[in-house]
Amino acid sequence: MMRTLAFTLALLGGSASLLFAQATNDASNVDDVRHDMRIHVGPFYLKPAFLVKELGVDSNVFNTAGDERSDFTATVTPQADIAIPIARRALLKTTVGADLVYFATYASERSIDPQVRVRGEAYAHRFTFFAEDNYFNTRQRPNYEIDLRSRHLENDLVGGVKVHATSRLSAEIGATQSETRYNADAFFDGTSLQQTLNRTTTGLVGAVRERLSPLTTVGVKFDRLHDAFPYSPERNSDSYRVMPGVEFKPKALINGEAWVGYRSFTPDHPAVLPAFSGLVADVGVSYTLLGSTTFGASFHRDLIYSYEVEHPFFIDNSPGVSLRRELGGRFDTIVSADRHRYNYRDLLTVPTSDRDRRNDTTWVYGANVGYRFRESARVGFGANYYTRKSNTTTLVQYNGLRFGVTVNYGI
Repeated sequence: MMRTLAFTLALLGGSASLLFAQATNDASNVDDVRHDMRIHVGPFYLKPAFLVKELGVDSNVFNTAGDERSDFTATVTPQADIAIPIARRALLKTTVGADLVYFATYASERSIDPQVRVRGEAYAHRFTFFAEDNYFNTRQRPNYEIDLRSRHLENDLVGGVKVHATSRLSAEIGATQSETRYNADAFFDGTSLQQTLNRTTTGLVGAVRERLSPLTTVGVKFDRLHDAFPYSPERNSDSYRVMPGVEFKPKALINGEAWVGYRSFTPDHPAVLPAFSGLVADVGVSYTLLGSTTFGASFHRDLIYSYEVEHPFFIDNSPGVSLRRELGGRFDTIVSADRHRYNYRDLLTVPTSDRDRRNDTTWVYGANVGYRFRESARVGFGANYYTRKSNTTTLVQYNGLRFGVTVNYGI
């Protein structure tokens, strides 16, 4: 895997002059950078932003069923997009940022969570060579299952090539390697997160796309991956996904993308770990009516590894809806509702009937009123209400309210 990435990066750097006979359609990415990024310093194009993701009160800091603790909290995120175009032959883009998380009373929950994304592209006749690295080091909760804020690292690498068969049809293939690492002192509910969740994922990813119009593209995404758990090898597995879908650009009547397909999950130890095959989805679309009301819908379904020893994974079913309405002038309001249902699967050595299988359901309701004082700048005040229920245990059930100010400001 690392050799593949090194080879791709070498193509981006040392051997580029041998490849550039004619720019492909992807070379328009260079034009987009020069148009969208307003700050230009030497070879660098910059687009800084400042976000206040949360500034207010969390009524249940630790997501506990009883003895709830509230605190004033703030999450501030400075970030910047940095791009270096090389004529219309290559492009290097970096996004650098960090969440600065503050709690007034509970200092143990404070953190600095850096995130860096680097992507390089080189454009040749009918070919785009690419390499990408995503680095995320955080103490925030990974999902609605784990209530502990614990330091963990996520690092995703991919490198490959995209081929333009025609002006409308393209295909890409790449090698990928992803790592998830928890600290040795991370324990939740008596379980070591390092023991159950540390893993390395390697394999191949790809896609075929056909552009039907300037605003609409159809395609098929696929991957074949192997998960290896250094401390829990009984969780090792192979899987593949095939997901047909459609993508809509922002100016289309419908905006967003929708991918729905099939996943097959085969454990290395079938006498211990259950297999899975079935529907997976990644959908996020919106529709704007008369330019003032936007309806949004999302649906995500996939297999997610659990921290629990006896429940090695769960199937995440997460539908959501939202509504944004302009109120006149520069004011708007946003309301949303999301449901996250986790259907757990047990080890085969711990037989459980379907009726007794654990299911946890988390509802998240949100409302926000804001004022947009420029296209890329908005200040809002709102609240999110969380509630989680379980059919097998009361320990994970909780309610929580978070309310305060949010700010998005981009240059």
